Amino acid sequence: MRRSAAALCALALGLAAPGCVSDEAADEVLPGTIAWFDIAFSNDTLRGEPDSPLDFPSAVPARATMKLVARDAYGQVARGYEGVARITVEPGEIVGQGNDRVKFVMGEATVNLAWRFSFDEVHIWVEDVGEDPLFDCADGQDDDGDGVADVRDPDCGDGAPDRADTGDPADGTRATQATGISDPLYFSRPRIRDVQFSPRCTTDTPLGGKNVLVETGTLVVTGTTQSGMYVTDLTGGEGGYNSLYLFTFSNPGDVRRGDRLCSIQGNAAEFIANTQLNFPSFVNADFDRNGVIEPRDLVPCDLPMPELIGPDAVPPPVMLTAAALEGTGGEVPPDFYRPCGLDGEDLDIQDGTSCSQARASIPSELRRESVIDCARDNFALEPYEHALVGFSDAVISTRFERCDMNGDGSIDRSRGNPEGVCEEDCSDDPLCTVLLNLEQFGQFSVGVDCQGADGNYQCAGKIFVATRDTLGGTGYDAMASAGTFYGSIVGHLRQLQPGAGVPSSWVVEP
Repeated sequence: MRRSAAALCALALGLAAPGCVSDEAADEVLPGTIAWFDIAFSNDTLRGEPDSPLDFPSAVPARATMKLVARDAYGQVARGYEGVARITVEPGEIVGQGNDRVKFVMGEATVNLAWRFSFDEVHIWVEDVGEDPLFDCADGQDDDGDGVADVRDPDCGDGAPDRADTGDPADGTRATQATGISDPLYFSRPRIRDVQFSPRCTTDTPLGGKNVLVETGTLVVTGTTQSGMYVTDLTGGEGGYNSLYLFTFSNPGDVRRGDRLCSIQGNAAEFIANTQLNFPSFVNADFDRNGVIEPRDLVPCDLPMPELIGPDAVPPPVMLTAAALEGTGGEVPPDFYRPCGLDGEDLDIQDGTSCSQARASIPSELRRESVIDCARDNFALEPYEHALVGFSDAVISTRFERCDMNGDGSIDRSRGNPEGVCEEDCSDDPLCTVLLNLEQFGQFSVGVDCQGADGNYQCAGKIFVATRDTLGGTGYDAMASAGTFYGSIVGHLRQLQPGAGVPSSWVVEP
């Protein structure tokens, strides 16, 4: 337990220690003034061990019951402390709106805490930040209509004086910054799935901004680009979410398709709705023909040998259909469902968004009466983000429309503008490519699940294809290959536009 210098000095004075300044120790300790918090876990709280950590908490949160005690500078219970303290988990995220605050009564509080997304050594912090729950509009009502009530409303009362900075001990809101830190808890490091999958109503990584080390699973490089590489965990389990992109800023050098990686590490982030590791590092295990592991970086790499190594270790593509491209053809993982009350009852879901708010953000045709379908259009393809995928019966675009009619390098999408109308018309045609996208980004449209022959095709859907980053140079010449039929097209799946009540857009890098 970390204690303040004042507290240690006070204890030392009690033992007649010569090294403390007496006038500081003689300062009056005001009633309720606190110096630190004690945090004690209940006997039934699972804490893990460094060599036997708890499972990474995601859809199933970690839980702990704690007894919190506010202490004064002399180590006594600060019975006069009736404030509200802030709780944080590092690393981790507390589940439930308002559960990151705790009200003390006569210097004590008991907390049943649930949290998720923790890994390695974890600590729970308690800090007195001088909050006054009444002043912060926690009056049992949603004062400003933002769905927050009965807990601190962050933007309620904006413009009013910050009483936490007044220094007036009489109002009980002075921020002492007294802090307590728990004994450590230990959790497993995440797998790729834990970086990709979130039980919240979002497709963003739950570990955004965290430096993540993944060293569990059968990690295989499935492809490289001019700016990074794709990695898949072959033993990541069913349901997808087992692939990740490592953004290396340039070609990753001597990494080859089929290489086995001991570990990957980097800063988890979202780029255009794609989960990736930035500033990555990795340990590459070379396999010779005799199956001997030779780590390039001379780091021990205790890995089970896969049956196949090299290019043959790359998994086959996941074959997808046009229904998945429409956004409603896939199943939403059960972990995304949150129960809502019927007959007007409105229960809060875990991430703090009320049922009514969540319903309002989803098109009526996608809503359900008893559960929230969290942006269903994202989840048909989201499990396969950065994985090798394939589409059957593919036809290269037969129409190429300029749409940038005034030549200014952009498309005006204002209502009724001919450029926007042109783009929308082209988007509705599976075999049409907007030339501006082809010229600027190397992206062209490919019809999938097509039927017909001799240039007369009817296609059930379309996918965008981009080849510059994988093939180099100008990539594949789509215009010269217009109307070409392929039995299948295979590549890595990336997101172009996240869905938010509308179908999301995806691109394949072959």
